[in-house]
Amino acid sequence: MADVTGICNAALQLIKNSKQITGIEQGTKEANACEVIYADLRDALLEMHNWNFATKRVKMGQLSATPAFEWDYEYELPSDFIRVVSVHNNATGRDIIPYKIENGKILSDASDLYLRYIARVEDPNLMPATFRLALSKLLSSRLAVGLAQSASLGEKMYEQFTKEDLPTAKSADSIQDFADQLPESDWITARYGTRQDYEPGDPPS
Repeated sequence: MADVTGICNAALQLIKNSKQITGIEQGTKEANACEVIYADLRDALLEMHNWNFATKRVKMGQLSATPAFEWDYEYELPSDFIRVVSVHNNATGRDIIPYKIENGKILSDASDLYLRYIARVEDPNLMPATFRLALSKLLSSRLAVGLAQSASLGEKMYEQFTKEDLPTAKSADSIQDFADQLPESDWITARYGTRQDYEPGDPPS
């Protein structure tokens, strides 16, 4: 089974650190270094892509309070929220609506709000192997500076992360399902109908 300790130990091996840890709360120099940065870098990596494994959908509960100006309604963001994938005012997911995120809330003029978002995934067993490998490489780029005292090694690890590990993880994740289609605006729907109303290549009426 995958765990945080294994991800951190893989990062330590990448910087040629022979001192492995038994847990990030172990209290050693290596464990402390991992504990300080692990959660932030995990969340940062989650924020870098619309990961299928981390995507959730929810109908938002409208708050009784309303924005002081500009917007009509506000909704509390989920506690595990990382970032928005899409926001809709109905369950079809075809609409495009304006919104604003402020102070842990989504502001909108829509009286119903449906949110697709990237969630905080804490259990490494729910992360694909390629994501865990990318996270280890990202961790190593920071640990190289703090533990190995080598900025050049840190830069090398980060370059490998951006050019190899991250693209590989994104590619592996993206082939898990049918590619997302961009939501249709109300104008497109009114002019041509929904996608179910015509076949690709049909001339517009």
